Amino acid sequence: MDPRRLRPLALFLAVTFTAGGCGFAWNLWARGDLARDVTALLARQGVLVSGLKCRMFGTLRAGACTFPLTAGQATQIAQGLRLRVLAPTESVREFRGGCSQTRPFDTDFVRAFRSGPFRAPELKLRDGGSLDYVYLYHHPTSGTACLQASYTQEGATTATPIGN
Repeated sequence: MDPRRLRPLALFLAVTFTAGGCGFAWNLWARGDLARDVTALLARQGVLVSGLKCRMFGTLRAGACTFPLTAGQATQIAQGLRLRVLAPTESVREFRGGCSQTRPFDTDFVRAFRSGPFRAPELKLRDGGSLDYVYLYHHPTSGTACLQASYTQEGATTATPIGN
């Protein structure tokens, strides 16, 4: 390959890391994978979504996606993924910019669900990986949802607590 063709790529990478550091680059790269995996996970439940906007939490293997969703679709996803209602007193894995800290999901007017056991069979991904957990927040008034998830770390064999 011609070295002149690599210069723009090298310049882009240098600017990316200088401007935002590794967190910015990770978010830019990994949020596409999260959007693909969330879209596939919801499609398996018979819910086709569009307009997903995803973000990763720092350099962690966790992130959140927001998207339009009806009340019926939220119920369909909750049943298909075997999510249970999230009690207001339960501890939640909080991340800066997570669903419960993002408008309009930071109000009392949301339906909130969470997955059950660590790496539930319903959270298996098509590439053989898995999600540790899923939180689904649905704001019926705006018809939007936020799905927060964490990928299983490679090599993990035991459960980590879902609490803080």
